[in-house]
Amino acid sequence: LPNGHQQNPASEFLERAGIGLHGYAEGCGRPTADLPGVSIKVIRPQDMPIQVANGNFDLAITGRDWLFDHLCQFPTSPVRELLDLGFGGVKLVAVVSGELPVDDVKGLRRLLSDGIVPSLRVASEYVGIADRYAGDNHLGPCRIIPTWGASEAFLPEDADLLIENTQTGRTIARHNLKIIDTLFESSACLVGNTNGSGDRERDDRASSVVELLRRASGG
Repeated sequence: LPNGHQQNPASEFLERAGIGLHGYAEGCGRPTADLPGVSIKVIRPQDMPIQVANGNFDLAITGRDWLFDHLCQFPTSPVRELLDLGFGGVKLVAVVSGELPVDDVKGLRRLLSDGIVPSLRVASEYVGIADRYAGDNHLGPCRIIPTWGASEAFLPEDADLLIENTQTGRTIARHNLKIIDTLFESSACLVGNTNGSGDRERDDRASSVVELLRRASGG
């Protein structure tokens, strides 16, 4: 299960699904559930896909943004979305300094081709998505700068472009930044390993949890 801003809506969703949790809302790292044979661990949503890919978790609630970032870096990963859970909605956006004379990615590409911006520095927690975005938009050779939160502070001195998530855009505007593109909208999703665990009883138990969540999501 996820920590951070997804924790409260995840807790409410699981309650609607009829899954009784003990300790999750209180911040316990290893809460328990009224589900025989099911163990739970609470970690960051961005760490979920690799844990599922490695077989450490059977199921995980993360964001579609983090799943896509994982698949950008590891295209052959066996992790796939099983359910759209419909909460925790954010937009992934491309952001520049409010002082930069561009309004869209085409304008940024012009600054690069004219040499006004010599080479692009892209800051993001989403390393895979940032690299794919720069390539798909023909932004030339670029340097990807990994960040771990408070990414807005990187512009304009330490980066030219930021790939970031936002709900309202208010934090971006408060830092004198502007959105020049929306990549996609993301929400919480349930992910699993398409290879299964190789243990039929364990896989059947995971399938029963998926069905509980499917009914709660209306999927």
